[in-house]
Amino acid sequence: MHYPYIIIGGGMTGASAIEGIRSKDPTGSILLLSRENHAPYDRPALSKGLWFGKTSLDQLPIHDDGWYREHGVDLMLRREIAEVTPEDHRVLDDHGESYEYDRLLIATGARPRMLGAVNANLEGIHYFRSLEDYLALKDRVRTLQHVLVIGGGFISIELAAALREAGLEVTFIYPHEYPLQRVLPRELGLFVADYYRQRGIETVSADAVMSFANSASSPGLIDAETRLGNTVTTQLVVAGVGVEPNVELAEAADLEVGGGIEVDEYARTSDPAIFAAGDVAEFPYAALGERTRIEHWHHAQMHGRAAGANMAGANEAYTHLPMFFSDFFDLGWEAVGDVDASLEVHAVWKEEHREGVLFYLRDEVIRGVLLWNVWEKVDWARELILAARPTTRAEREGLVGGL
Repeated sequence: MHYPYIIIGGGMTGASAIEGIRSKDPTGSILLLSRENHAPYDRPALSKGLWFGKTSLDQLPIHDDGWYREHGVDLMLRREIAEVTPEDHRVLDDHGESYEYDRLLIATGARPRMLGAVNANLEGIHYFRSLEDYLALKDRVRTLQHVLVIGGGFISIELAAALREAGLEVTFIYPHEYPLQRVLPRELGLFVADYYRQRGIETVSADAVMSFANSASSPGLIDAETRLGNTVTTQLVVAGVGVEPNVELAEAADLEVGGGIEVDEYARTSDPAIFAAGDVAEFPYAALGERTRIEHWHHAQMHGRAAGANMAGANEAYTHLPMFFSDFFDLGWEAVGDVDASLEVHAVWKEEHREGVLFYLRDEVIRGVLLWNVWEKVDWARELILAARPTTRAEREGLVGGL
């Protein structure tokens, strides 16, 4: 069967690409192929709002089922793509069905990175990414008392808070001195680690699990042995140690792949009929003058929309500066740009560690802004980054004082 547009991937990127296509082509038929059991949904809520009662399951879908019909989209779920053949513009799925495209978007996202420990696939060790992962974990915690969370990034820190909020005893092991070491300056990171301890979470810093085993002394439990010789006995392990882009289809199709599927500013791959966007794509980050890959939902939304529009002939470069956010307990933030703790970081506090703005600087030029418990200032932060001019310490303090 022939479609002008085929999208592989049922996440935010794929759903947004439909909107982009329809902004330029109201009628060309679209096929969206997804391995998921559900139509595209809001993934960030899985580790945030659902646990804290801010979001309900019926709020997760990005669009209702009727929206896809109304917009001329054939939505096929539970389909694994076996092969893409660029030479004849075909996609083959695991049902043996073949589809012909004029333009193809690869929006396959990313998968959880597996732990490097011995027996990392032992029953009772969970990796977290999808709605099925959330539903399985939510069902399990009703019968549990203790859980071990492993990792030092966004997913692990959010899940540690979420599971504590659900009433569990939580041990949280992270590999550095404090969680989010790549993002937060040391003083703030140590505050977060102490804050977690105050909320009743047992934190273990600068350590990593090396092996798992079914507990010999306590049937049904798991023993986790760490690099520093500690043993944590738990009922359940939740691992959040990053993700890896799903680039295998692109590699098999001989597309250029680096840190992700290589695309230009129009989201085109090395094959002009194939586009890639979202988590899986490495793209020219125009606002910061570099190539990178971004895993946050807002980039997926905006990059997907841009890719869809360009598939339909827009020929418009993607220049957006996306935001991202995180929440845990009563702390949260929104951020824009390059929030890399290896840069010079100037924190301007209205209330120390509770409300303020962190500026990430290179040669006094603002490269990133993290709004710590400061809300509705993302556009303000974007303007500061896009200005790309040196600023003084006094200027930055004055900017925050005027908020």
